[in-house]
Amino acid sequence: MRGIEGRTALVFGGKSGIGAAVVNLFETSGIRVCTADMFSAGELPLGETDSRIACDVTDADAVRSVVERAIEQLGHIDILVNNAGTGTPACDLIAVTYEEWRRVFDVNLDGTLHAIQAVLPHMLERRFGRIINTASQLAHRPAPRQAAYCASKAALVAFSASLAQEVASNGITVNCVCPGPTDTQMWHASDPAWKEWKVAQLPIGRIGTVEEIASAYLYLASDEAAFMVGQSLSPNGGDVMW
Repeated sequence: MRGIEGRTALVFGGKSGIGAAVVNLFETSGIRVCTADMFSAGELPLGETDSRIACDVTDADAVRSVVERAIEQLGHIDILVNNAGTGTPACDLIAVTYEEWRRVFDVNLDGTLHAIQAVLPHMLERRFGRIINTASQLAHRPAPRQAAYCASKAALVAFSASLAQEVASNGITVNCVCPGPTDTQMWHASDPAWKEWKVAQLPIGRIGTVEEIASAYLYLASDEAAFMVGQSLSPNGGDVMW
């Protein structure tokens, strides 16, 4: 990929699953990465130079502190990946509490807002940036019994497309990756009957690997994707086709 070697990235939600695969692929491709997630104290070595930073994305002040620390460590931030996400167990909407609903939006949408608002002035000053938000194929093909998650991811797609129009002329691209069912902890924690139903819909007949999804992020971070503005890149095994 052109324009990858030597770039820098801040990845929120990079501890496990798709985020961890993105961090690994970025690093092996020559990108220097800071990773922010809900790391426990035991997962973080002593000192301020480690590239792993504990952060709850629902806390705007904490997110700003992470961005400041990442800029100190990396010198600047070329690429921002917003991958922190959560959902609810598959259930009828009537059973979803407001607290559960609010938590999904606090993480999936507000957490992304906090990160972008903290990083964007830096990118605007440099007139360059790649912002990549993790949505879901469920934003384009909502599934039953997943109302909060589907709504939050659909809102994220619209949010990204709106922002993309604001900042494209400043050398900053904003795009989404919309993964289909993927071999992650969140997938394995889902209701078995729901998972069986979902896989049966996939033309490819299987769920994706985190490595297959991570390649979409590397593409959007590269100069190869300089003309991708406000798009939803959808590695989903054929669950959603355009």
